Amino acid sequence: MSDDLTALAEARASLAADERSVSSARRLLAQILDAAGVLGEPRSHALLVASELVTNAISHGSRTGDEISVEFAVQPRRVRICVRDPIRRGSSTLVALSPDERRPAGRGLQIVEQLADWSERVVDGRREVRAELVL
Repeated sequence: MSDDLTALAEARASLAADERSVSSARRLLAQILDAAGVLGEPRSHALLVASELVTNAISHGSRTGDEISVEFAVQPRRVRICVRDPIRRGSSTLVALSPDERRPAGRGLQIVEQLADWSERVVDGRREVRAELVL
């Protein structure tokens, strides 16, 4: 494989800001991972990161009736994941919380941080969170 940034497989979609969209996003990513031949732990990690980012977009950046968007690309030696939400709830800046076993939720960005390089920015009034995993 070469080091160029040509996508081996890619997909994008607009999804309802609804918990059912997490599985829709995972299915879409699974399809392009399969098409690119990404298997095993890298596949599992990419699906987990996508799930966490989509869940955050729905839980913390959206309201009922909003849409989020996802973009996935498998490139030589990497998977890129991008999730956008309308920043309707909560802080405009995401923070990976410190571990606390008593907290029932809030570990998603910790997981993402362990598995991927990620960044956040606001583009045209929407939060865009990107993650890149090395294959």
